This record gives sequence, C-alpha cells and structure tokens, in this order.
Amino acid sequence: MELPPEVEPDDSEWQHNHQGEAPDHSAVAALRLAHRAVAKFPELTKRYQKFIGTAAVVSSAVIVLASIAVSRRLNRGESAEDILESITPDEIENAGRQKPQKPKQGKNKGRVQH
Repeated sequence: MELPPEVEPDDSEWQHNHQGEAPDHSAVAALRLAHRAVAKFPELTKRYQKFIGTAAVVSSAVIVLASIAVSRRLNRGESAEDILESITPDEIENAGRQKPQKPKQGKNKGRVQH
C-alpha cells in the first residue's frame, strides 16, 4: 500500500492563531499516522467517543495513546506502512502503561558535566 507524501505544516497558520510554535515535521507526521491508526479501528473510536453538543468526536486520550505507540515504532525504525499494517487496538490502549526505556549512558555514568 502506497502512502501519500506528507505535507509540510504551514508555520504561518500556527503563528496567526497564537497557539505557540509550530510543531516540527516529524511530530506532525507522527500525529497524522496516529490518527490514521485510530481510524483503522471503529470499535476503538467508539469506546473513546465524546459528545460535544450533537456531534460525536474521538477523545484526545486515544490520540495521545496512539501517538505514543506510533512514536515508539518510528523510533525503532519501522516504516509508516509497516506500522499501519501491524498496529493493534491493544497496543494503542496499552501504550500509556508501558514505562519508557531509560537512555543508555556512555562512559561517564551519572551527571553530565558542562
């Protein structure tokens, strides 16, 4: 399955709406991929629906969990296609329960001297 090329975010959009700095390209790409992963699972989106007035929207909680799961896989070098093909609803829902790996320390263990 061929994925469409990612579109660069428009920095001017972020500056004009006073929402702070524009996220970098990799963060935007990971968020888009997280949204696509969640969209694969209608039963997951139903469990995380919120109702705002008469509209039903997906809760930001499931997007955060999907973003964590997607980011972990991207950091391991997996491609977007592989992630979308193999990610599961359980992996998304359990992403927040896993503890992040500690960074590997070099020769100087302990505090970094500046």
